[in-house]
Amino acid sequence: MKTINLILLMLGFNVIYAHNPDISSLMIYEQNGKNILLIKSSLTAFEGEVDYVFGKNAYKTPEEFNQLVIQHFQKNCFIISDGDTIKCSNIQVQLGHETNLFAELDNVPNTINSLYVKCALFQDMHHNQCELILTLNGLPQKQYILNNDNQQEVRLKAENNEWVVFETAKPFYLNSIFLTGAAFLLLVSIIVFIAIKRQSKLAI
Repeated sequence: MKTINLILLMLGFNVIYAHNPDISSLMIYEQNGKNILLIKSSLTAFEGEVDYVFGKNAYKTPEEFNQLVIQHFQKNCFIISDGDTIKCSNIQVQLGHETNLFAELDNVPNTINSLYVKCALFQDMHHNQCELILTLNGLPQKQYILNNDNQQEVRLKAENNEWVVFETAKPFYLNSIFLTGAAFLLLVSIIVFIAIKRQSKLAI
């Protein structure tokens, strides 16, 4: 059933990904006994990111372009299961009007209690949206949108046979370290202001 759903999803979104550079998808699924990662988006999106990150003259051949895409992928896409990073191997890029990046996931554990997924390949696209689709065998299905609002990442926990978002990235201004530092600076500023004011009164 999951295989059928996956095929329908892939067919249904092909046209969208091929024509809109802001839209992409990250699928994690099992096929023929292997765990597969598949990223789909328009060629324009991949070209835009490569040109922005590496420069427009960074490649001369499709092969060189593919290597830069893979390099960009390795720096901006992470999957962590229960604290252990899942490794990607046999990474391939299939160029076309709709461009696909495939990778095999090597060390996926038999039992997964939590997942951290980050896919920031297209983070420089202003309205980027990446649809995360999880259909691993033995685990609940999950669809989730990664975008600028959640810093292209999500933390999931398996509870009662479903994935629950149990922690999302906080904006820097809600970070506890930032709040503590800001409060400290404010306190120091107030003390300095009072001291200067007292000295000015004494001088008069």
